[in-house]
Amino acid sequence: MMQWVQPTVATIVQPAPVPVALPAPAPAVDQTAAVQAYSVPVVQPAPVPAQVQTAAAPIPVATVNGSDDALDEVNARRAARGLPPFIKDPGLTQAAAACAKVRAASFVDGHLGGPGGDFGYLPAGVSASAAGCGALEPSWGWGTCCMDDHYTYAGAAWVMGANGKRYMHLFVR
Repeated sequence: MMQWVQPTVATIVQPAPVPVALPAPAPAVDQTAAVQAYSVPVVQPAPVPAQVQTAAAPIPVATVNGSDDALDEVNARRAARGLPPFIKDPGLTQAAAACAKVRAASFVDGHLGGPGGDFGYLPAGVSASAAGCGALEPSWGWGTCCMDDHYTYAGAAWVMGANGKRYMHLFVR
């Protein structure tokens, strides 16, 4: 004969936790030196003279020192190199003076951008083949592109910036 067996509830047994070896934590590193090694130094702009500071904000402006017609200086430099002098063109001179003033007021070492760039300052009816510019300490004398090139007509000017640089501009054709 068969015997009846009472069903039982099975107990689920969870396995015992297995120890796992974890890597040791890295030693604490002082990252101050690493951060300092890759930090970019903050360059402060040159101080603006007190007489040009306003209540709203200091605005860099060019001083009145300069020359609206510096072709004699350019031609002296050319003569020292055995080159013929440029012939003065009043329209190119006017444009050079305008560019030098804008560049000095804004501390622009290179050519002017925007619509027309440097050539946007040429008066109506005046054309130029090239423009040269420079922003140097006064002890360097005249220094622009095009000063040694073989053009015939030119106009040159410079303005002393509040940062002590001469902002020189030259138009030639």
